[in-house]
Amino acid sequence: MTSPAIVCLVLLGVISAGCSGAWEARQAALNAPTADVKGTWTGRTTGEDKPYPITLTLDQTGTDVTGMMRIAGRPEVSGRVRGTVRGEVLQLSLATAAHTGGELWVQQDNMMTSNAFGLHFTLRRSSQ
Repeated sequence: MTSPAIVCLVLLGVISAGCSGAWEARQAALNAPTADVKGTWTGRTTGEDKPYPITLTLDQTGTDVTGMMRIAGRPEVSGRVRGTVRGEVLQLSLATAAHTGGELWVQQDNMMTSNAFGLHFTLRRSSQ
């Protein structure tokens, strides 16, 4: 085998292992006990030139979630939200635009996402 072919095979193995680990972590989060997301969550967007403050206030009945999200300076992704919790994963969308939203990972009093609502952010529960 030539050197470039060996390098390609090694890279393919590394990428496959990384994807498998991410898939397994997501499956474990989905199969965990249902997270309690009720309360007020606050934080800031990350990875942008100007971080925007976020306040997310949620009510929860079983696995159904409703509430209000306010992102300062981003009215297009602020407003009433609804969603469901499965394990430690909160699927959330704007009530007025169901296609706008995404998944947030919940661990006790911390919540984070890498691309919900087109933003990166981490939140901390400030009250229940």
